[in-house]
Amino acid sequence: MMRHKTIIQVILLSLSMSILTGCKEKAINPEDDIPLFKDFIEANIDKIADDPYISSTVRPENEMYDVLLDLQRGTPWSKEEEDRFNRLIEKGNAHATILYSRLTLNDISEKSVAVSRLAKLMSEGDPYAAYWLSNRSYRCRAHLGSRSLGNKVANDLGLDTSYENKYCTEEIYQKAVEGFKKLAAEGDLRAQYFLLKEKGLDKSVGKREEYIKEVIRFSEAHYYKPLIDYIDSLQKQTNDGVVFRSEKLEKLAFDLLKVASNNNYIPAMGAVMYYERNSDDNNKLYKRMKMLGGKYYFWAMFEDKSEEMGEKEKYCHALLFEKIYQKNILFSFNSDWPGRNDYDERICNIEKEIAEMKPMIYIDYFTRIDNWGRG
Repeated sequence: MMRHKTIIQVILLSLSMSILTGCKEKAINPEDDIPLFKDFIEANIDKIADDPYISSTVRPENEMYDVLLDLQRGTPWSKEEEDRFNRLIEKGNAHATILYSRLTLNDISEKSVAVSRLAKLMSEGDPYAAYWLSNRSYRCRAHLGSRSLGNKVANDLGLDTSYENKYCTEEIYQKAVEGFKKLAAEGDLRAQYFLLKEKGLDKSVGKREEYIKEVIRFSEAHYYKPLIDYIDSLQKQTNDGVVFRSEKLEKLAFDLLKVASNNNYIPAMGAVMYYERNSDDNNKLYKRMKMLGGKYYFWAMFEDKSEEMGEKEKYCHALLFEKIYQKNILFSFNSDWPGRNDYDERICNIEKEIAEMKPMIYIDYFTRIDNWGRG
């Protein structure tokens, strides 16, 4: 009888182990995503948008356009930039207030004002302000805790540090989540993507198809940040640098980048220019990238088209870069190129070229500061 009972226990244990094993979620294989993108790629890979701003966060008529463009270009900080922000803040522009506060959180003389502005917006229900004061915000963790070097210096100088240890909490993050739920219900795509990531759908095998469909939906609405994040997930770090996990995934990534590039999304265009550097179609892409004011255009011309340009054309190319980005890097980067004073700049029609540009904005209000110059 005892032996019989032991056998039953062994059988039950084996069954329970097999059930647990069967329930264990298998690892994600991104190559399984490829068929899910097939129809989307086929429908869009040969379409090039006529609207230069089709994937732009804001259009030129938006009062935030010039501010975001300067941040995207890495324009050197000036009194003019500060005044522009302050005018928008005085008008009650919440996004300008949040961006400026993020910029000044590491400034010991302005930190207290930045925090109080974010806290006020958070109390009014702004989820972006709550997010940047939460424990998920890298700016909050780095600059608002009592261990922050800047706070210790501020303390020594007798500056207000009453914000110490009041923020960067999970409770504040949950306030942000609730706020983004309201925005998402109103159709805000960025809030919807925030919640998609918060739910961890991209990490679940069972929800993988739902996640891919959402990435496609965002892309069809010309919001390409989710697509770029997805493409980044197809890569891995090796001793030789970052590479795609397989040739099939590299092909998928290129096709998806081509779709975003066709719709004038600058971060994707730079990658496509690299992949198609020897293609006959690349000259058209160079022209579109120049029209959109993408930084990668200048470096691609510098590296790939240098031999095709005459000396005066090189000079005007470098001068255009200087006028847009307020940096003379191309004049000093290569001794084979003309110097800043080799020609009279009147030989170049720079003002006309700049006037004809239609820069798109890829920065949104989640974009990390170190990714503002990605294109």
